[in-house]
Amino acid sequence: MASALIRVEMGYAMVSPSTVEGMDQQARDRRCDVEENLYFAYGSNLDLEQMAQRCPDAEIVGPVRLENYELRFRGSGFATVAPKKGSVVYGLVWKITPNCEQSLDRYEGYPRHYTKETVTVKDAAGAEIPVMVYIMAEPYCRQPALPSPYYYRVIQRGFEANGLPVESLQAAWDRTVDEVFSGKLDKPRNKKSERRKEPER
Repeated sequence: MASALIRVEMGYAMVSPSTVEGMDQQARDRRCDVEENLYFAYGSNLDLEQMAQRCPDAEIVGPVRLENYELRFRGSGFATVAPKKGSVVYGLVWKITPNCEQSLDRYEGYPRHYTKETVTVKDAAGAEIPVMVYIMAEPYCRQPALPSPYYYRVIQRGFEANGLPVESLQAAWDRTVDEVFSGKLDKPRNKKSERRKEPER
């Protein structure tokens, strides 16, 4: 079996083709680590049909929960999450490519209407997973607003398809009804460091 030459410091070394193949696979694995991100969906991107259209290369990782956050409807009636001690937001983790993220940026209105942050979610086994999440930007995130029936149904369909507790979605609706009729506005959020986009994203 023929050997291959690879350059090392101060000269060359002879290695077998299998070694070269293993090195190539490691390089490909490293590229995958760089080129794929984990994204936490909690709203309409829970819907499998919608994500298939927006991000055909996205892959489901699994259902998770985001602790000490609350699901809310704000702005023009779109979903967002906000810190709330003792609360839980249920959602789905997707593995996405740079093209997927660019598509999501357009649909989410990043960076004007939604910002991107990194949060830590937990899977069914309690394992912690750092993920990217879209969170509604100021001042839109302060204004409670009821979602349209169609938008709500898309989210509900996503909850049902992924085995997430629909009662938590209903609770978010109920809270929003109370907030809208009480005229309550949220306090301004403490500005956090926005997740910077990687080059060529």
